[in-house]
Formats: sequence, structure tokens, C-alpha cells
Amino acid sequence: MKKNIFFLILCTLAYITPAFSADIAEVDKFAKGLADDIMVNVVKSKAPLEEKQQSFRKTFLSAVDLKTAARFTLGRYARTATPEQIQTYTDALTDNIIYTWTKRFSDYAGDEIVFKGSRKSESGDFYITSSIELPETQNNVEVIWRIVDKKGTLKLADLVVEGVSMLMSYRNEYTSILQQNGGDVSALVAQMQKKNETLKKSA
Repeated sequence: MKKNIFFLILCTLAYITPAFSADIAEVDKFAKGLADDIMVNVVKSKAPLEEKQQSFRKTFLSAVDLKTAARFTLGRYARTATPEQIQTYTDALTDNIIYTWTKRFSDYAGDEIVFKGSRKSESGDFYITSSIELPETQNNVEVIWRIVDKKGTLKLADLVVEGVSMLMSYRNEYTSILQQNGGDVSALVAQMQKKNETLKKSA
């Protein structure tokens, strides 16, 4: 009887206690904080490339749900990969994103990131539209930030730059390589690591 009463109390508390749900204002603040970090430490920074990479890595690791990103980009091959393969792939993916996007953001060399609007989709994801304002040109770069609420913690789920999804691009590229190698994740990781060495040193 006591167990039943205790269970009913727990159910009542769960019912009357609202679950955390981020609002537009919180998501805007989160996205703008990321944008400020990237603008100051990468886009406008005059620091050496390696220092920019380190700064972007710190921002990226704190903002992104790497486990989800890795499994999404592996597609169906994530189901057959070993835990060790998943980990080495996640590390290689992280390095690739850091080196690739540090270079791209550095090349933009814009004056500021202007936020133009926010919306929440039916699935609960947030989409924040912004643009990197390039000096002396009208060809500004549109960046859409997809933000998700992971059990009360906001995470950057994807960046869509000029209409191209970062994660979908990786998924298309890597699943194609996996298909060519019989689904061997280790072979994919070896190729990624080789490419990362080149990207890391790119001026």
C-alpha cells in the first residue's frame, strides 16, 4: 500500500512539474554567443592558423552533440560499427570539421554576423537565420543555425551555409566512401585522418 501511495505521489509531481523547454530568446542568445566566439576568434582574428583552430575547437566541442553528429553522418553504417570504430570516426570527424571550417570562416573575413530571424519547427528544432556581412560587397554569406534542446541543454545540431547543410554534406561524402569500401569504417577513418593532416597545415 505504501509503495502504491509513493508511486502516485511521483506521478503527480511529474505531471504538475513542467519539463524544461527552451524559448526563442534563449536560443537566440545561445546562437549569438557562438557567433561572437567565431567572429572574434576566427573570422576577425589575426592569430596564426593553429591558434584559430584551437579556439574554434573549444567553441565547437562545447556547442555540439558529437555522438549524435557522428552517428548521423555515418548513416546506416553506424549500426554495424564497433564502439572503437565509432570513437575513432568521431575523433576524425571532429578534426575534419575543425580544420575545414576554421579555414572557411577565416576566408570570409566579414565585418559582423547579422541575425535576421528565428523560428521553431514542428519537430521542436530552432532555426536561426543570419548572414556574414562581407566588406565592400553585396555577396553576404547566409548562415542558418539549427539548434536543438537536448534535455535542457542547447546544442548546435547543424550549420546550413549558403543552402548547404554541413552534416548532410559529410553524410553524403562518407557514405559514398563506405559503399566503395564494403562498409569498412576503419578504411574511411584512415582516409579522413590522411586528409586531416593536410587540412591542419593548410594556410
